[in-house]
Amino acid sequence: MAGIWRALVLVVGLAAMACVAQLNESYEEIVREALQIFNHGQRGQPLFGLLEAFPQPSLNSTRTLLKFRIKETVCLSGQLQRQPQECAFKEGGEERSCSGVFSIRTHYRILLVNCRPRQPEVLRKKRSAGSSEAAASEVDTSKLPPVVRDMYEKAKYDIIANILRNF
Repeated sequence: MAGIWRALVLVVGLAAMACVAQLNESYEEIVREALQIFNHGQRGQPLFGLLEAFPQPSLNSTRTLLKFRIKETVCLSGQLQRQPQECAFKEGGEERSCSGVFSIRTHYRILLVNCRPRQPEVLRKKRSAGSSEAAASEVDTSKLPPVVRDMYEKAKYDIIANILRNF
């Protein structure tokens, strides 16, 4: 009888380890999944392929920050289920900078990604504080030092995660 209990405990332990191992996805797998979801929303548009990924330090075992760049490829979405890594990048194609957060909760996974077009530097006119145009909703973080930019991104995703935690 003791042998059966040992075998049962071993099987349960191995099953638990397999479940935990399945939750620990690599950074590359998470970025690949984010890109797949982004391309899924591009019906009839060019697919985007991964240019480069910038692994971020993991905040904890359940949350990972994402930062990567993507570029248009010559393939269109819906063409025979082609994968973006099989397609050549489009010459002069649009590039986008993506950032996001991947989080694992008890019964579900959360993947938030925002991909913005990379824009060349634009000369801006100076606005007065009383101007109606002064209420710009976007913050230009490209000119901030990397440490400050990372703190800003972390705070932004901490706020999102705290909001989602309440649901």
